Formats: sequence, structure tokens, C-alpha cells
Amino acid sequence: MNKTFNSVSEKAFAGLGDKLKAQGLVLEGTAGYLSKNGISLDYSYNLADETLIITDLKVGFPASLVGMNEDKVIGILQKAIDDCQ
Repeated sequence: MNKTFNSVSEKAFAGLGDKLKAQGLVLEGTAGYLSKNGISLDYSYNLADETLIITDLKVGFPASLVGMNEDKVIGILQKAIDDCQ
């Protein structure tokens, strides 16, 4: 699954990074790969366009066992971004 988040300010991207860090995930710069507990994705943040692009989002074992899916992950990311605006 792919998703583009628009109007993501630098503050919101930094706040998202802080929220993810609290969960044991680290955003390495403005582009990279994240993977934990069966959830994996590639990300790219463009400050000039204020866009965060998520590509190749996959949810597998063990996350899928607790009812997690791609739509839920996107919803969690959207809420985290909104909370940091």
C-alpha cells in the first residue's frame, strides 16, 4: 500500500519522529525504511512540498495476529501527524 500525506510541516514530521522513537522506531533522516513487529514501509519526506510519502507498506506476522492491517497503520500515522501539526 502507498499513501501520500500532504501539508506535513517540518514540526509535524519531527513530532512524528518523536512518537515513532517512543515505539522503538527511528526515522533516519528524511527518507528510509522502517520495520518492526511485522510492519514495514519505506518513507520519503519532502520539506519544500511538505509531503510525506509512504510506499511498500506491508503488515504481516505478528502484527496481523492482533488485527493490524495497512488501513489501520495509515490511520495511526495520520492521527500522529495531525496531533503534531
